[in-house]
Amino acid sequence: MMTVGTVAAAFNRFAALLVYLWFALFRPQEWVWIDVSQFRFSLVLGVLLVVPALFSGILPNLTHPLSIGSVLFLAMGLLAQFGAVRPDIGWQWLDFLARLILVCLLLVTMVNTKRRFVLAVAVIAGSFGYHPAKAGLASLIGGGVQFYEGLSGAFADNNGYALGTVMIMPLLLGAAQNLSKSGSFERWVRIAFFASVPLSAFTVVSLFSRGGFLGLAAASLTLVLLQKRRLLAMGGLVLGLAAVLPFVPIQAGYVERMQTIGAYQEVGDESALGRLHFWQVAVEMAKQHPVGVGVWNFQYAYDAHDFSGGRYGTGRSVHSSHFQVLAEMGFPGAILWAGVFALAVRIAWRIRRRASTPGLTDADRHFLFTMSNALVASMAGFVVGGAFVALALNDLTWLTFALLAALDRLSVRVLAGEATETQPVGPPAPAGAAGV
Repeated sequence: MMTVGTVAAAFNRFAALLVYLWFALFRPQEWVWIDVSQFRFSLVLGVLLVVPALFSGILPNLTHPLSIGSVLFLAMGLLAQFGAVRPDIGWQWLDFLARLILVCLLLVTMVNTKRRFVLAVAVIAGSFGYHPAKAGLASLIGGGVQFYEGLSGAFADNNGYALGTVMIMPLLLGAAQNLSKSGSFERWVRIAFFASVPLSAFTVVSLFSRGGFLGLAAASLTLVLLQKRRLLAMGGLVLGLAAVLPFVPIQAGYVERMQTIGAYQEVGDESALGRLHFWQVAVEMAKQHPVGVGVWNFQYAYDAHDFSGGRYGTGRSVHSSHFQVLAEMGFPGAILWAGVFALAVRIAWRIRRRASTPGLTDADRHFLFTMSNALVASMAGFVVGGAFVALALNDLTWLTFALLAALDRLSVRVLAGEATETQPVGPPAPAGAAGV
């Protein structure tokens, strides 16, 4: 994959984008038996993506409102760095965030045809979704297996892994709904993506994450309510669950654990009670540091603001993406965070309305409708599930904003009747690049 992908990336900027996304989300360096870190594959792919793109006139998009919101969020992180408890940690995460947002802004520019959009979603969904689909299949074959850890990177623990799985499931569905039914390869990929959705859902169950369960419920309900025939979709979901659940091995204690979601005080659940305390500490941090304590600095500032006398330990995580932003980027960052999500939902709703414009082809209607639904459901899963795990800087959230901005721009061109399948990005490609 790296050999073929690197050659393709050297000739074609969109290929470079896809290979970079694959490497970032699949994380192949974690699954090989040798240490490949010395090859700096991520840096190589990043250079192959960014440098030739800039020299060829493919610039990051800075005009779409979601692009502007992403840049402003990075600015809020830089502002918080002035009061960071651990500036070195803050700079590490700001570097990560800056690179992530740069790739997202390039994605908004490059993904300017329906075909490219479907491929980008398929690569993002398939690169991450492969892991939970495989884990769900393994758990089913094993008669119900509980997973205690997640993947690497931002989704290293079970709660983060569950949340990432919830976010990727609507994208798997959206890609499957728009992949071609004619070609034999794409037809099999389409079937695999459809099958990955229930397998991934079972992985969320196998991770015993209460936040993941709530996120899964939110994403599923949102997706059902967005359908044109809501009652039929809801009935199909209920009947499907009723038919499948009796034959699905559920791990012992799972139901009892989920029942503690609303009864944590009665059962004395220290984990849930601790989360409430951490959120209160986040509010106190924001009051004392209005522009934040620094990106990813909550745990280093926790002991100085803990008013429980160390009841829940030292150097703790905030256990919430939303309170993470409040504590680490202050009130300006939290307001911007909420505003970007509100704006994203509004834009997705606008795209859905465009799907009903008279004169559109059935293919265009289907594309705009299903993809906007998938992005909204993914965001709903994060907003709910992310309330219980600190993942504000994860790749999938910001890529979702970028995909939504690209879809918004693309929907305007679809309404204008412009060709959306073959128009290239930037100057003409050199001879042979199209074949690559």
